Amino acid sequence: MAMVDLRGISEDVPFDWGAAGRLAAQLRASAEECEGQISRRTAVANLAAEEWRGLYARQFAGRMRICTGDAQRLAAAMRQAANQVDELSRLAREEQERREKARAWQRQQQDEGVLEQIGDFIFGEDDLPPVPDPVTPPVYTSPAPVTAGRE
Repeated sequence: MAMVDLRGISEDVPFDWGAAGRLAAQLRASAEECEGQISRRTAVANLAAEEWRGLYARQFAGRMRICTGDAQRLAAAMRQAANQVDELSRLAREEQERREKARAWQRQQQDEGVLEQIGDFIFGEDDLPPVPDPVTPPVYTSPAPVTAGRE
């Protein structure tokens, strides 16, 4: 009985789950830090603007809105990146599990006795490897960047 060629299963998935977990955690922590700066900077800006009037006060207020919006978008992008790292980790783990199942099947086939192999041949049984469910790769989209007018 000919062995089925299962190229690609002999190696583990080249993925560092620990590094991916640390990266996702750091992205989330950085998003929190970025958002935390919004209220602190807004408070300082409000104090500075108490005595400010006229054109420069309006320009300053506009720039603060831009700064706040940028910080919110940056924090959202970091959270999205963390979620994408998590998703890639999940997909890498699933692939690793598929490879391990295929290796186990291959070992089982190699350990099969000659009589079992002859019986499979006589009775037309195909010992095919387990076929995993198809994987739909993730599709990541980001909203188009919003460009705020700069003065």
